[in-house]
Amino acid sequence: MKKARGLKKALAVVSLSELSTQPTRALLARLQKLRWCEDHPDLSDYTKEELQSVEDKIFFKSDEKWKTAYRDLKSILDEREHIENNL
Repeated sequence: MKKARGLKKALAVVSLSELSTQPTRALLARLQKLRWCEDHPDLSDYTKEELQSVEDKIFFKSDEKWKTAYRDLKSILDEREHIENNL
């Protein structure tokens, strides 16, 4: 199913070393964008041509690029200082 932002929501692949230099706010924004990715190409109504235009980017959660990006991002965030929510 096409969502409002369409193919523009495809994310560039970013190295672990580059991620580690980004501020926490930027990492959390990227995490949210990763969560907005499509689940699987078979559940999408994009054409082959549209999908080929983003094949070098992260677009589907089922893709190994997404899994690696998510794992890398979470590993960096786990090392960052955080405030516990005691509500």
